[in-house]
Amino acid sequence: MKAADILQSILVGIFLTLVLYCVFWAAIYNNYIHFYGIREFFNPFFGNVVNFYVFFTLAIILGIGFALPIISSVFYILYVLSLVFSLTLFVPSFGKYMGSKLLAKQAEIIVKGEGKLVNSIYENNFYIVYLSSEITDTDSKEDRERKLIYYEK
Repeated sequence: MKAADILQSILVGIFLTLVLYCVFWAAIYNNYIHFYGIREFFNPFFGNVVNFYVFFTLAIILGIGFALPIISSVFYILYVLSLVFSLTLFVPSFGKYMGSKLLAKQAEIIVKGEGKLVNSIYENNFYIVYLSSEITDTDSKEDRERKLIYYEK
């Protein structure tokens, strides 16, 4: 294998990984962030959730895996299955479930000088988003948006 072939395979891996990441996080964004009505554009959201170490590791593994003729068919199958899994996240209930597993967590905030533990539904570099009260199945998107609290870090 020449250096040009290795570089080409890594660039293909970067492209394919970017496609996979975009589909995966677009589905989470569509079915989790929009469900709650969180005011966040996709580009900052995508930059916030992407782990670049995992991204480039996966890109190199995919690129080299596709370049090696012995194992390339296995990598094609794995990539297609990963893409199908990412596309199934566009099913609202599944995308919302995966979004809650990946993005929701416990966070400690300070209110009036006192620490408070909240179940955040989303967090970025500037704020923590959590619900003031539980949502029900009958709540509209406007009701869910009214129950959101943005805690500035």
